[in-house]
Amino acid sequence: MKRFLKSAGLPIGVFALAIGSAFATNAMKNTLSVEPGYQKIDSQGLECFNSEEMCSTSDGPVCTWKDAANVTHTLYGKQDDPILGRTVCTLPLSRITP
Repeated sequence: MKRFLKSAGLPIGVFALAIGSAFATNAMKNTLSVEPGYQKIDSQGLECFNSEEMCSTSDGPVCTWKDAANVTHTLYGKQDDPILGRTVCTLPLSRITP
């Protein structure tokens, strides 16, 4: 019995590791990266207005919001710009679909 456990221990451990990795990889694919959307006030995205609308970084339809005057604005996420040396709101975002 002891000999069986010693010889089968490594293959069983490798199999358990493979199953655990498969579930972890599948769970990572299903996660949705959600972040707040910002409206660009200027063309470079240096000035941003927080719309309080949540958007996604995954591919999909463009994330937008309507202001009080019923005007539709495209929303962007914040990211670092190495050329300007500051954070700008130029990251394209997608609408979260249910």
